Amino acid sequence: MTNTEDPGPLAEIPDPVLPDNRHGARQLALQALYWEASSPGDGQRALGELGEQASLSAPTLEFATQLVAAVSEHGGELDALVDGAASHWRQDRIARIDGIILRLALAEILHCGTPARVAMDEAIELAKTYSGAKSYVFVNGVLDAVTRQRGLPL
Repeated sequence: MTNTEDPGPLAEIPDPVLPDNRHGARQLALQALYWEASSPGDGQRALGELGEQASLSAPTLEFATQLVAAVSEHGGELDALVDGAASHWRQDRIARIDGIILRLALAEILHCGTPARVAMDEAIELAKTYSGAKSYVFVNGVLDAVTRQRGLPL
């Protein structure tokens, strides 16, 4: 590529700045979990390095840490819930980022005390930001199915 060629659409996308709130914590947790999926066992290291780069407050980092720990601790349970709700979709057919978003939202609902509607809305926003154009529909459908199966209020 020469200097006069168009660098492509990715060159126009700025590095996202994570907001210093729970939404930013969810984004940080998603990034750390994605890192860990690519390099197993490095979740806490990823969380530390990404959190330091993001310059988030202690409460925001604490919430991100709680989310990552809940996903790590309850991964098998969360995967089983996704498998049961994602009809016609085996775990290996679900995009990696979508699977992580689903586990993150379910961990938040079931193990962090967040109301289902809040965690679902946040998961949909994460899918819109980090995944394919229509992934948010899939994420919403799976989360809706799980919350209905579990009798959780929306």
